[in-house]
Amino acid sequence: MYFRTRGTPAQTAAAYLAAWRHQDYAAMKQVSINVPAFGLALPLTAAVRQLGVKHMHLGLGQVAVTGHTAVARFTVTDDLASGHVWTYHDELPLVVRNRRWWVNWSLATIYPGLRAGKRFVLRAVWPARGQILSADGTVLSSPAAVSQSGSIALLTGYVGTATAAQAKAMGAPYRKGDQIGIGGIEQQYQDRLAGRPALIIKLAGPGKRAGVIVRNFPATPGKNVVTSLVMSDQLAASAAVSAAKTKKPVDMVVIQPSTGKVLAVVERPGGFDRALDGIFPPGSTFKIVTASALVNAGLTPASKVDCPKQVNIDGRVFHNDANEHYGQISFLTAFAVSCNSAFVEQATQRLSGASLAKMAREFGFNATPELGLPVTLGQFKTPHDPVDLAADAFGQGLDLVNPLSQATVAAAIEDGNWRPPILVTSPKVHQVEKRHVISPAIVAALRPMMRAVVTSGTAAGVGFPPGVYGKTGTAQYGTGPKLKSHGWFIGYRGDIAFAVVVEGGGYGASSAGPVVNAFLRRI
Repeated sequence: MYFRTRGTPAQTAAAYLAAWRHQDYAAMKQVSINVPAFGLALPLTAAVRQLGVKHMHLGLGQVAVTGHTAVARFTVTDDLASGHVWTYHDELPLVVRNRRWWVNWSLATIYPGLRAGKRFVLRAVWPARGQILSADGTVLSSPAAVSQSGSIALLTGYVGTATAAQAKAMGAPYRKGDQIGIGGIEQQYQDRLAGRPALIIKLAGPGKRAGVIVRNFPATPGKNVVTSLVMSDQLAASAAVSAAKTKKPVDMVVIQPSTGKVLAVVERPGGFDRALDGIFPPGSTFKIVTASALVNAGLTPASKVDCPKQVNIDGRVFHNDANEHYGQISFLTAFAVSCNSAFVEQATQRLSGASLAKMAREFGFNATPELGLPVTLGQFKTPHDPVDLAADAFGQGLDLVNPLSQATVAAAIEDGNWRPPILVTSPKVHQVEKRHVISPAIVAALRPMMRAVVTSGTAAGVGFPPGVYGKTGTAQYGTGPKLKSHGWFIGYRGDIAFAVVVEGGGYGASSAGPVVNAFLRRI
């Protein structure tokens, strides 16, 4: 009798939909009859694949009971890979068998019109694609902009046609031959730039029959992505790098200290985005960090320090370039002439690995900012013995950087705040890293020290225009008796901060310095 039937049709329908929501096809089968021999996974996953369903929401509605049968109405809301949301209504027929309620399964429980031999077919017509813009409105994704500065393409990526494998990976409604972003911002912001296509969903088959349109979505045009790049700065940097006499690879980043906005990124040659995502030893540019830690430990620019030609730390000899020695000099002079031995001695006497690591973090090392593109900032591993601390103190240990990270270091001294760099300004990027204040005592000490590098120190012969503050770096790398060196120059002039590395370029003053000089004289 009916009153002896276990459970209710509503309970069975709810259990079925809950199992469907969790893709638990075995549990769906346990409350269903007339299930095909091959099970439920095949038809259900086929529909998901054909439609490009990313997420499915199921809602149970009214359940109408008539004797030993019932109909449970439910709503399906599919979030499609195209960006559209498709909501439709369907019904679950239920029957009593062996004193239990069962879903009387058929293909129509997936979609009302679905029958054997039929399938969903999507046709997408893509709207106009959004553009990638500079801060001043230049279309960076245009061939004209790329021809003016080829490095722009490393940031923007490009638009290409999808291969069959790429279309499959992106999901419906993408098909082989559709336009997609490849690399850079074009790929990172594919959904925004591409917009939503005009989408027609058909229930087709069997064979090549045209099928019936079951849903028609209008297109939504693609939206622009705006960056912080300033085209005049980008072109000035490009011209400076292009004019560099060296044939070595050159990487350059320019940022605005007051905001952290990236104004220019240039690399020669192209390929991998070394300026934002590469890693290099910093050489003596890291002395900005070490000097800041030493100021915290009590040194001032006027403090007297020794600059012998070499020092021995636990059996390892550290020496100055060409074994230069200056005797007792001021801390400011030691920074300006880039005396390695003075920094090694002072760091091992006054600092710990933890205190140097803490200062590195103040300048953004090991931070993970969100620019809108994958990037790497400075990496610093805490040294645990005097030898490693000594090597790290002048940028020849395990500390690694790139022009982006070093531009933020220089900018922090100019502005008095370390700020996470910004590249994509619209849409607004969720920035995890926060601005933090650099100690006023550090800023007050480092500014004249960086100025002395240009007026009387290692960069005095470059011929910079007035008002330039900086630090040279000659960063050795590789193995063997004759090590090669990257040439660095980082610094600022007004609300412009910059970092240039000439890969394998040797002395920073003679390789990277002229590139910065040429840039500053063009802006």
